[in-house]
Amino acid sequence: MKMNVGVYLLFAGAFLTAQAQAGCPQGQEAFTSCQIEGRNTEVFVCFDAQVATYRYGPIGGAVGLQLTETIERVDFEPWSGSGVSIFESVTFYNGDYAYNIGGGFDRPFSEEDMQQEPRRFGWVEVTESGEHALSLECIPETVSYGFGGGIHDIKLAAGQSWDSFSFTWVSDDIQPTPTSVLQEISYESVIEYCLPVSEFSLGGVHMGDSLSALGKLGSPETIEDPDGRGEAIDRLYLVGMHIDIFQDAVFAMSTTSPSWEMPSGLRVGITRGEVIRLLGRVPNGYTATSQSFTAHVCSNNPVSDPEWTMVIDFGQDKRVDRIYFVSQSH
Repeated sequence: MKMNVGVYLLFAGAFLTAQAQAGCPQGQEAFTSCQIEGRNTEVFVCFDAQVATYRYGPIGGAVGLQLTETIERVDFEPWSGSGVSIFESVTFYNGDYAYNIGGGFDRPFSEEDMQQEPRRFGWVEVTESGEHALSLECIPETVSYGFGGGIHDIKLAAGQSWDSFSFTWVSDDIQPTPTSVLQEISYESVIEYCLPVSEFSLGGVHMGDSLSALGKLGSPETIEDPDGRGEAIDRLYLVGMHIDIFQDAVFAMSTTSPSWEMPSGLRVGITRGEVIRLLGRVPNGYTATSQSFTAHVCSNNPVSDPEWTMVIDFGQDKRVDRIYFVSQSH
């Protein structure tokens, strides 16, 4: 049933002024556009210095779906610099759905190629919760795409750089520390990375803090047997975060808000590449494109169940969706 809803949102009239016409909004220029093979519809990705816009609808008719994102946050993937074709894409997010729109052309490699009109191509790929939902192809001769400048240069001018390892943009304001936050330790000839105790803190609330130290934040609620161990805990609900207390000490925290920041600057909403830059490296056992990162607290004597563990979950937009700390000792 969800699949039908997603397709409906793609083709019907959601999120929009009813009489809006296809094409770019006033004051914006096209990054790419085309007519869709076999559907009598067209797609436009447009931009100006502040925002990028996705529009889909009947050819020359009212727009069926419009999505807008700021240039700072828009998920634009530039050409890799290799391959037989030049192509770029932009992804827009709408709840569980993601719309990836791209355009490109074959590179000329001979004088004969230079004499001919290059083959152009484009697409729209729709996913739901990261799973493939729909693929649309552009009619080649209708594809409008010009390589160079555009969204890429505006993002650079806004102080961002492309990280080809994580496939995300990184703000120039986020710089690595002189020494890596994610520390390297060696135990019985095994090298692992860990986080210092000081990093297990969100907005000044630390793992292990006593309940009395949290009094100014409010009164906790008693939660009976939340994890099936037969023990009750106290939970403090705050805006965008909750704190779990057991035996008068904080043993778990979870946040989905950028307002609660770790000492290193790690927070909800930053890109995967920015997380890696702040950590100083990718945690062992993960890659620069993993959907989550985990790191344990540093200890002189590593054990199979570390006292504290940090988990960072990324959303489908490649940005931090949630950060939480857990204690294995509870």
